[in-house]
Amino acid sequence: MTLISLSLLALSLWIIIRVLVIIYRLAWHPLARFPGPKFAAATSAYEFYFDAIKGGQYTFEIGHMHKKYGPIVRISPHELHINDPGFIEELYPGPGKPRDKYAYATGQFGIPDSVFGAVSHDLHRMRRGALSPFFSKAAVTKLEPVIYSAVDKLISRIEEVVESTGFVDLTMAFSCMTTDIVTQYAFAESSRFLENPDFTPNFHEAILAGTRMGSWARHFPILFPVLRSIPIDILSRMSPETGVFLRWQESMRKKVSEIWQDQSALPVKDKNVSPFGSTIFHELFHSDMPDSEKHPGRMWQEGQIVIGAGTETTAWTLTATTFFILDNPNILSKLRKELAATMPNRYEKPSCRELEALPYLIIIQEGLRLSFGVATRLQRINSEAPMIFRQKKTNDTIEEKVWEIPTGTPVGMTAALVHLNPELFPDPHEFRPERWLDQDGQLHRGLDKYILSFSRGSRQCIGINLAYSELYMGIGILIRRLGDRMQLFETDRTDVDMVEDCFVPVPRRESNGVRVRLSAQ
Repeated sequence: MTLISLSLLALSLWIIIRVLVIIYRLAWHPLARFPGPKFAAATSAYEFYFDAIKGGQYTFEIGHMHKKYGPIVRISPHELHINDPGFIEELYPGPGKPRDKYAYATGQFGIPDSVFGAVSHDLHRMRRGALSPFFSKAAVTKLEPVIYSAVDKLISRIEEVVESTGFVDLTMAFSCMTTDIVTQYAFAESSRFLENPDFTPNFHEAILAGTRMGSWARHFPILFPVLRSIPIDILSRMSPETGVFLRWQESMRKKVSEIWQDQSALPVKDKNVSPFGSTIFHELFHSDMPDSEKHPGRMWQEGQIVIGAGTETTAWTLTATTFFILDNPNILSKLRKELAATMPNRYEKPSCRELEALPYLIIIQEGLRLSFGVATRLQRINSEAPMIFRQKKTNDTIEEKVWEIPTGTPVGMTAALVHLNPELFPDPHEFRPERWLDQDGQLHRGLDKYILSFSRGSRQCIGINLAYSELYMGIGILIRRLGDRMQLFETDRTDVDMVEDCFVPVPRRESNGVRVRLSAQ
């Protein structure tokens, strides 16, 4: 048999196998009875087209699916998606109901040994347990002087940059601030990005480049091993974005290795010493985790998670929230009045607890709602039993329908869809802080459970307390100090609306950021 004949035979067999697989997925697969596009049920190429080829568009396509097929849809051969706020507590429960992650989704950043990459509930619980003490409310309260110092530096640098150039890009400024805070805490050495003349360089582009690569890495897990085998200088010439991300990963690897070597050389009595107490990685290397977990070959991946998750999501919420405040004079006036009553001297140093008690500063929650946090769907798997989804009666359905989701099935929900649910949030695209207040103008927390910016349950974002402290102190102090002078500059709603889901929300690529200028004092 000739080589051509063998090739044709192999191709024929491959086609036959693929056809049989598609038939199985459409007719006999455990998810075959669930509604959704047949193309999506047949092949993951449907998702790949929208996310990798079209660039972060599958979240929007999933939204279209729900409008056509209802609250539960099959969005890939193996995965379901639900758009019903009533299912949040079932999908994202507390510690008493274990949930695994979907291995397909955890591989998108090339850090399989991190807490983010932990598929099983038990492995995640062990890794998270080592990190949790650093992000408790008590630990973050002790960090408030560092946060305040960064906010103070941010404000002075905004004034300097505006005086020099006429305007400032808050997108970059907030990214520098959050990075300086988390690097100081993680490594006992701040990145000091706020000191850079125009807030660059920073990690913003590197993290964004990595999230964009995730759409490809999910479908081709070999992507990161292949890229790391290519010298970075060569790779950077081939793809500057990829080079930026891998250089950032290398910086994490280098920093964590340096801490490991320094701590290994210290006598026990001197371990964990830092300028303001123990820092995350100084302590992790001497935690109760197994030695296999503490090796720098794994720990640098935790470094990427701590720095990556602790910078861009919070920075974007700060940016978008500031835009919405400045874009609405009535909202700005109300907030300034409330802050002035609490801080008669604009240079006071309020605690995060004091700021959280201010009713109108619930504006932070409305900012989280419209900035989404993590924009993409977050899947969970019940490996122990089926999950039950009860489809409510609507105008299109005569009666309630009960769906039994097979054990081991990945199921996702998406903050970007829940946060724009008009039944929960009337006129959902409008920025309305009042929706979080009662008739007397006091806080009511009834809608909090529908905010998925940090996910929910036992796998909720570990940095939620740090993020809230940065949000309340960042917005509160900034508006108190500069709110009477800040004005949007060549910026509109299109500079904050999400048009691309790159794990984090991304506005139009032509955007120049959220830019502001300052009026004379």
